Amino acid sequence: MGSSQTPAEAEGPGNTPDDAIAELDTLRRERVALERQLLQRTRELGATEAIAQAISTGQLDLAETLARALQVILDLIGLPAAWISLLPEEAEEPVLISSAGLPQEIVEKQSSFRFPDCECAAAIASRRPLVIHPLHASCPIRAQGLEDGQSMACHAAVPLLTGTRALGVLNLAGYNPASFGEDLLALLAAIGRQLGMAIENARLGEELKRRDLLRGQLLERAIAVQEDERQQIARELHDQTGQALTSILVWLRALEAEAESPAGVTLSPDRLLELKAIVADTLDGVRNLAMDLRPSVLDDLGLVPALQRYVRTCQERHHLAVDFQTVGLEGVRLPAPVETALYRIVQEALTNAAQHANASEAGLLLEARAGAVVAIVEDDGCGFDVSRLVSGEMAERWLGLSGMRERAELLGGRLTIESTPGAGTTLFIEVPL
Repeated sequence: MGSSQTPAEAEGPGNTPDDAIAELDTLRRERVALERQLLQRTRELGATEAIAQAISTGQLDLAETLARALQVILDLIGLPAAWISLLPEEAEEPVLISSAGLPQEIVEKQSSFRFPDCECAAAIASRRPLVIHPLHASCPIRAQGLEDGQSMACHAAVPLLTGTRALGVLNLAGYNPASFGEDLLALLAAIGRQLGMAIENARLGEELKRRDLLRGQLLERAIAVQEDERQQIARELHDQTGQALTSILVWLRALEAEAESPAGVTLSPDRLLELKAIVADTLDGVRNLAMDLRPSVLDDLGLVPALQRYVRTCQERHHLAVDFQTVGLEGVRLPAPVETALYRIVQEALTNAAQHANASEAGLLLEARAGAVVAIVEDDGCGFDVSRLVSGEMAERWLGLSGMRERAELLGGRLTIESTPGAGTTLFIEVPL
């Protein structure tokens, strides 16, 4: 006889209706999660593409580009206001550079607002978006109405990243902290990385433009200096050397005439001494002219003897007392390009101290360190505001200092300027060996 099975036995172990329902529920949840991830990814791609189009133009400056990006972000996410604060490359506190949806009163307050008074600094430190709620008591936008008349209750702070470095923070105003869910924060993190790369590229582009402009100015100045030097050489040759040679020629013709006379040549001792003095002065003038163009001692003996001689020249010509010290360079010859660059940099620095800063004393230290040579030039002159170097009134000094910096950077080195009005100037030059 055949055996009979109950329905439960026919289903077999692990195949109960409850198990099937649980498995279907798991599959449903996985499908929902995948659909949610796909939707989030699609949203991110759509947002980043829209922002990419907003920042892709090369005709706008950084502030205008970010303003366009802010408007696109607000339209995509549906938030009332946003603003971007950037970290200047040589500062620690972000500065407001662009905003959308903020009343002018808040913009002015936010422009002068500094970290660490705001919790936005935590977003930069953590490298991830944060929802700021409740707002800090000193926050400029706390209890203030936005352009739509409503009050902001919170805001999201999104770091603008390039690699592992934070360039600033994107803030987005909100009415309810619950509106900043995980999906939105993930989207904002992606936007922050995109804006960070755009800002980095824009800064690099601006730096390249600035350097191209500076190189053009330096080239113009180099040509002008060459023309000035040629004019000076022509004047020296005409006024000093030419006149001296003319005097010598006159003496020689007089001697020739006396030699042809019946009495013969009668050259007195005084006339001989005068002729020798003219020749000696002419020779000194030619030597000084050659030394100004290219000191032979730099090629023959090296940087330290050449600078020692130039220091004496500064004392004689400009009445500038220079205390020259060297460390680790006694009897040492450096590579020719390094010696030439350091000589010209120091020459320009001491000339600036005497002619522009009206200095009476200066110090020069030349030191060999591990794998590098360091020159420090300081003076007791009038000093200046380093931040105003690029202004028109300081254009001549700016080009001179830029030329010195360019010489150092061409050898892989760097030049640092420290100066305060009324407190003198110090230049630090380091060139690797």
